[in-house]
Amino acid sequence: MIDETLIAGLSHASAAARLDVVRVLGMVEETRALDALRARYPTEPDETVRRAMAWAGSRLFQAQRNGHTTVDAVCRYFGVDRALENTPDAVEAELLRKLQDQFDRDLLNMQEQQNVRRAGTALAAGLGGAMLGGASLGAMAMAGAMLSGAGSPSSGLEGRPGGGSARTPATKPSDASIEVWVRRLRESTSPEQRAQAALELAQLNNPRALPHQAAAFLGDTSALVREAAERCGKVLYWSIIYWEMEQSGALVQEMERRAQRLGKSLPRGAVPAPPTAPAVQAGPPVDPAPLDVGEILRKAQQERDERRRKQQ
Repeated sequence: MIDETLIAGLSHASAAARLDVVRVLGMVEETRALDALRARYPTEPDETVRRAMAWAGSRLFQAQRNGHTTVDAVCRYFGVDRALENTPDAVEAELLRKLQDQFDRDLLNMQEQQNVRRAGTALAAGLGGAMLGGASLGAMAMAGAMLSGAGSPSSGLEGRPGGGSARTPATKPSDASIEVWVRRLRESTSPEQRAQAALELAQLNNPRALPHQAAAFLGDTSALVREAAERCGKVLYWSIIYWEMEQSGALVQEMERRAQRLGKSLPRGAVPAPPTAPAVQAGPPVDPAPLDVGEILRKAQQERDERRRKQQ
């Protein structure tokens, strides 16, 4: 999980890497890191990192007092809570299914009765035509038109609304190139363009953008950019957490817990099934490569060093 990877980064050998980690944790208000920050703070040798830890610790403490958690934010932002509120209870869902089955049977019976009536009317019209001759042909045509234009019992029911709102699908984190937007976020003279760069970085869904979002949140001269960087940085972080929860099966468990709080027993199929491994593998199982926060932060440090060299 990215939160665990970031928390582990508090012990990184590089002070610059630790500084980036602290800034990201503070920006996204990851309250699960509060204990780790408290434990690390007394032994942190770098004064700049210590000041950042004090800032982040204060911010996380306030967020915790306000009841904020990342999981709550994820479930709210991606519509998980909304979907659960609109999902019928398992008992209700079964009752609705039975009512729908009965409705379908009644509709079929009504349609069969309608067909019988139409056949009888046509027969009567035919007999009347034979008795009255050609004079009744116009009346027969009119009767046929009226019958064919009559609405069926199901008219207006085809667009019956569904059972509720769906949650937003989780998106896999990407490794898309972020250099162009990072440069624009850092160097553009227009606050609007820098704010747009913060948005574009979030939409790329690449975890490597997080340190750059945090740097803009803390250091940009424009309030517009700082607000955009914070908001977009949080959305990027939540998106990664959301994907990881879905892949690990934690989302299923969280949805079930939240349904219980609502007094619901979710029907089968209402929550996503956790991914399953293939039955047969060509070789020994290979764990997916974890997010290397050290590599992310090393690259960020290299970019800072390069900027310093250019300024000299």
